[in-house]
Amino acid sequence: MRAPRSPHTLRAAFRRQTVLALTLPALALIVLIGATLSAPLAGVLLAALLLVLALMRALRRCGRSARSPSAPAASTSRCLLALALGIAVLSTSPNL
Repeated sequence: MRAPRSPHTLRAAFRRQTVLALTLPALALIVLIGATLSAPLAGVLLAALLLVLALMRALRRCGRSARSPSAPAASTSRCLLALALGIAVLSTSPNL
């Protein structure tokens, strides 16, 4: 019989926070691109990252049981979508 896994290990923390563990390096890369190469490109990449996070948030909550209300997930997804749209528009607008 296997011993139960400890929830206090680094591996367990990465398993619980997979989205955060993948988002932070992507965000660091976007900031680096914005500082060294092109700010408008970084804006578009940030908008794409926010769009992916909004979709992941919406899809992750769709499969949950009825015990957790979907209203906070929907409002979070809408907020992320609005931020993604705003950043995409501002980063692709000329002379701003």
